[in-house]
Formats: sequence, C-alpha cells, structure tokens
Amino acid sequence: MKPSPGSKASSQTLHQKSRIIQDTDNLYVETAENLNQQPTPRNKKSKTINLKTEGIETEIRRDYLNDNFVIIAPNRSKRPYDTKDNDHVLIETAQSARLDRNKNVCELNDSSGDWIVKVVENKFPSLSPDNPKAYGKQEIVIDTPLASTPFAMLSERQIRNVLHIYKKRIADLLSQNGIDYVLVFRNDGYGAGASLAHAHSQIFALPLIPQKFKRESEIVEAYFLENKRDPYEDIIAYEKRTKSRIVYENNLILVFCPYASLWPFELWIIPKRQVSSFENITDSEIDSIAMALKRYLKKLTGHKISFNMYLENGISPHQRFCLKICGRSNIWGGFEVASGIVINTVPPESAALWYKSK
Repeated sequence: MKPSPGSKASSQTLHQKSRIIQDTDNLYVETAENLNQQPTPRNKKSKTINLKTEGIETEIRRDYLNDNFVIIAPNRSKRPYDTKDNDHVLIETAQSARLDRNKNVCELNDSSGDWIVKVVENKFPSLSPDNPKAYGKQEIVIDTPLASTPFAMLSERQIRNVLHIYKKRIADLLSQNGIDYVLVFRNDGYGAGASLAHAHSQIFALPLIPQKFKRESEIVEAYFLENKRDPYEDIIAYEKRTKSRIVYENNLILVFCPYASLWPFELWIIPKRQVSSFENITDSEIDSIAMALKRYLKKLTGHKISFNMYLENGISPHQRFCLKICGRSNIWGGFEVASGIVINTVPPESAALWYKSK
C-alpha cells in the first residue's frame, strides 16, 4: 500500500550530507572494562553520527493510515544552537533507589533460585486499585539484578526473559476486572524521561482504552472493510517494494523505519502474521524480537541517544501488534506544540542505513 503523503515541499537542489550531533544523553555505563576508569566528564560531547542524506528532499509526509503529518527536513539539522552540551548523566550509585525493595508482584528465577527479572509495584503510582477516581495499576519491571547495565547491554537471552515477563503480565492484568488496556513502555536515558539509572520498564494497567488506539482501530477496520485487505500486509508489501527503509527481516518479523517517522531513528518491529496483542506472540517471535532489540538498541545506547520503547497492542481483529522505538535526539519547539506537525531532521531512509551500518 503506497502512503498518501501530503504536498511535497519544493526544492531546487538536493540536500548535502549532514552531520547530526547527538547531544541529548551522556549515559555512562559501568562495565568490566571501565570499572577502574574515571566516569565520563559531564561536559563531554556525544559521538558524531554521519547520516547519508543525499537525494532526500525536505517534504511533508502522511502516516500510512492516520492523518498524522510530519515534515522530513534533513537540512534543518545544520541550524545553529547556543546550547550544545548536555550535562545530564544517569549513573547508578550507592544512593540510587533500590527498586527490588518495592513490593514484589512476580519474578523469574534462575536454576539457583535467584531472581533474574523481577516485577514490583510502583511506590509512587498515578493509578491505584484503591482509587475509584484513578483506578488501575502500575508496575515496574526490573530488567536485571546487575547494576549500571542498560537494557541494550543485556544478553539476548536476558532480553528474551524480559519479553516473556511482559507477555505474562499483559495476560494477567487483562484478566482482572476493570482493566481494559495494558501499556508496557520504557524510558531509556534522561532525554526520554528516565529518572532512575537502573534498567527497568513500566506497566500501566488502564481502566480505559486510550483514544489514540481507538482511533487507529477505527481506521484499520474501515480500511479492511473498504479494501478487503489487511492494512498491515499492505504496509509490509509497500516497504518491501520500496526497500529503502527496511533494516532487517526474517520469516517472522519485519524491522523498518516508518515512512512518516515522527521521531529521529524511529524503528518498528512488526510480526509478519496477524497477531493483535503481545500476549499471543509465540516463543519463536519473541526470539526474533529479542535479537533485533539487542542489535539495534545497542547502536542507540552506544551513541548516547535516549529513546522510548513501547508495545502497541491492538484492540480490534485487524489491528496488529507493533513494538515501536522512538529516538529522542530532538526537542519539540513552538511549531510542533502549536500545530501537532512534527519536524524530523533524521529521514527514515538515512536512519535505516545507519542501523544497518557496522
């Protein structure tokens, strides 16, 4: 299915190659190799990323299904800044909060009986099963007992363990009375809203379905009714024809940068079969997703790019589960806030090449 983009911005010349300075999140990672080294200075600049943008013009693009518009503007990354350096560093210390001391919900143990992934209650929840005005539940998934180890630096096996815990908690929470939607998400890095250094993600069990997912459901079902085709099959077919935004695929999943990416380095992981919710994902699909997460999140973390990751579950028969990763190397300004139209300086075609590069 070919997207229906909006009017293309005129351009007389092709934009030249741009150099994107990532200056959002200087995350210092303690590993066996650097435990005896001094922490990264707070004013040290992040690595420079060279993106190939030749031939990519500034243009307005429309989302595959929704009436969401984005301006892909690679040349705008060259504009000057007065505040280049970022001194926000997430470093785990002895004074950091101990998440594993929160009330235990469930855990996954190794052969010795020690926990390797733990789910605990959130000590400071916005939602509570005891509050009829804000009913719901909030949990924290602690990815690992290891300190100062970002999610992207975990083993592929450990990432699989975390995904299996997601699947279990989604199923368990949806079975509870009054819970209509379960959202699993991760804030990785200060620029993505993280406030705690220890690797963790969050689960919100909601008494309602967010309007965003309701609207998408209506659009998806209307598309199927009108075209007698699965819209996600059309999206997959379009990206496979175009080829320029696919990062990886096997017989189970497709990993790609979406055509109208709202976020720098935005990445989608979508199963090739129709499956609406992560609770119905297979072990083989989890293995493939874990492999992709390990490979591509490691690039983001290695370049100190903060990101949000979330599991988008469908609520209707033809919606499809999608894991979405949103790089946070930009800050919305007045235009984005006022218009709802995002300016993205990292074209998805350039992001796809970067993800695939060594």
